[in-house]
Amino acid sequence: MSRGTSNLLSAIGFFMLFVWTTRLYTFISIDLQQSEGYLPWVHFPLVVISLAIGVYLTYLGLRGRRANRRTG
Repeated sequence: MSRGTSNLLSAIGFFMLFVWTTRLYTFISIDLQQSEGYLPWVHFPLVVISLAIGVYLTYLGLRGRRANRRTG
């Protein structure tokens, strides 16, 4: 994986983690407290899956950067 690809994956991963962590806070503080129906629980898997994708992209980017550092 090239250095540019690693940087891009890291940036996208960190961005997704930032955005979806703030969305998780909003979900817990607003959606769960104000809604009495099932709609917040339909939205919850989207938040969890997006956080998992952000973690995975960050992992790939950091692993690629580490591999680039070893090879020079």
